Amino acid sequence: MTIVTAFLTLNPLAVLVALISHFAIGVIWYHPAIFGKAWAKLSDREMKPDPKWMPVGFVAHIFYTLALAVIVNLAQATTVIEGALIGIMVSIGFIGTILINDLVFLKTPFRLFLLKFGDEFIALIVAGIILAVWK
Repeated sequence: MTIVTAFLTLNPLAVLVALISHFAIGVIWYHPAIFGKAWAKLSDREMKPDPKWMPVGFVAHIFYTLALAVIVNLAQATTVIEGALIGIMVSIGFIGTILINDLVFLKTPFRLFLLKFGDEFIALIVAGIILAVWK
């Protein structure tokens, strides 16, 4: 399968549901009663997103989900385990390695790294499963 074929054969509804699941996991994860207060304290920020960047963030999440969907298609993953494994590999291989740069160069606290990585780890596993089983 070529990358073009992998893109053109995506299930748009599965991509949409994977995108929504990523947002939902983030909303729950960063809720003040879960990890929101810890994130705010560790990052020394308020839990108020900058409205001017919200559309950019939304578009970025669309590309993020599309990229994962193409990877799932290229791998020809069709089971829960295959989708979860792709989510794990992408989260560790891409997100984790990028976030480690924050530890090294920005000297962010390790707990903040774990908070940020944990959200993506779970979201990518869930999205990977959705994209693999819903063809």
